[in-house]
Amino acid sequence: MKKVLVAGSALMLAGSLAAQADAGVNISGDARVSYVGTKDYDRNAGDANGYNDYFESRVGLNFEGTAPTKGVGAKARLYFDGYGFEDDAPWNGQESRTDLSVDYAYLTAPLGDWTIKAGRVNPDYSRFFSWNIRPTRVVANYKQGNIDITPFIGVRAEVSSDKDAWDDNDYKEYGLVAGVKLENGWNLKAYGRYDDDRRKWNQVTIDTVGVDAKGALQLAEIDIYAPHSDRSGFLGDIFLNNDGAGCDFGFHAEFAYKAADVQGTKDDGMGGYVMLSKQMSSQFTPAVLAGMTKDGYVADNDFGFVMVGGDTSTQVLRVGDLAPEGLWFGAFVANYKTSDRLTLTGNFLYVDFDNSAAGTLDGAIEVSGVIDYAVNESTSLTYKAGYLTPSVNGGSGVDEDAYIAHVLRLNVKF
Repeated sequence: MKKVLVAGSALMLAGSLAAQADAGVNISGDARVSYVGTKDYDRNAGDANGYNDYFESRVGLNFEGTAPTKGVGAKARLYFDGYGFEDDAPWNGQESRTDLSVDYAYLTAPLGDWTIKAGRVNPDYSRFFSWNIRPTRVVANYKQGNIDITPFIGVRAEVSSDKDAWDDNDYKEYGLVAGVKLENGWNLKAYGRYDDDRRKWNQVTIDTVGVDAKGALQLAEIDIYAPHSDRSGFLGDIFLNNDGAGCDFGFHAEFAYKAADVQGTKDDGMGGYVMLSKQMSSQFTPAVLAGMTKDGYVADNDFGFVMVGGDTSTQVLRVGDLAPEGLWFGAFVANYKTSDRLTLTGNFLYVDFDNSAAGTLDGAIEVSGVIDYAVNESTSLTYKAGYLTPSVNGGSGVDEDAYIAHVLRLNVKF
């Protein structure tokens, strides 16, 4: 009898999976496990925390559903933890985390020559300006020949206080991304966005002491309001590259701008860089970069190397962090492909900060490397190690001790 029940359950499960397949639901995903070690990352006056290490891992599932109507569907990604999509998910003894976190989730639908996306989307633009973000937007994309146009409307914050909720004072964004493939095969992209901040109040709840009906003291919570600083303003970017153009050399150039109110700074911020690369052989490709940031501009978290930008596990700071007046940087990157499975990358970076006040960063040098090994088509092993030595204006001692880190990560796709 048990065998009959088991067989019947298996047939029901098979029928359910078949129904899912007919409905056009595809599931894929990936998983990783990492060992991260850092030295002197946490610092107090005259002291540093020495070596600190931890393990972290996460599993993500991708869902892609297609409705019977051609072209209509949905995409979503879930993580089986409560951490952000860019954050490590560290182990903590026997801690049990049963919550889920949403990476992205949005609907797609065709509308003539346009494709509409609505929800929590993942619109990558460039690693220097905007990459690996998850805004809530309605996006319309048009592609025709060499032209690619994407207007969008988003909500950055649905009010932030009870008073603003009463008048529906929201924080919204209106933007356009346009790209064109030039006749020589080069690619030109531009990004423009206006952030419209209608919020007028900041709300804070504080504890206070009151008296109840019997005259006894009691704790109470009250809301206080302060004028909100307007974050309205324009931000934009121009990006030129020759990816896929078949040139003898690789070229990337980018310039970004953010209004002062958008950044929350005194002056408008800007930044840019130029990168040249050359494939010297089938194995060796070197590249040189030079760039700057000014007046508070900070590059996206994904732009950079191992210690300065690039990777959240070992990152000390982003390009533009701790440089309110600005900085200049130059770098040499060497990529060497020893085989179809093994790739080596070496980085040398110098950063010159425009800071002048005592105790602020004056310069920094990063020496780092990456080893990528493809175990098979679905599994890879990555090892990163870096050394960052800072120099401080008028400072010495622990503030100028080197940051040292490494991470070993196993990645699996399924």
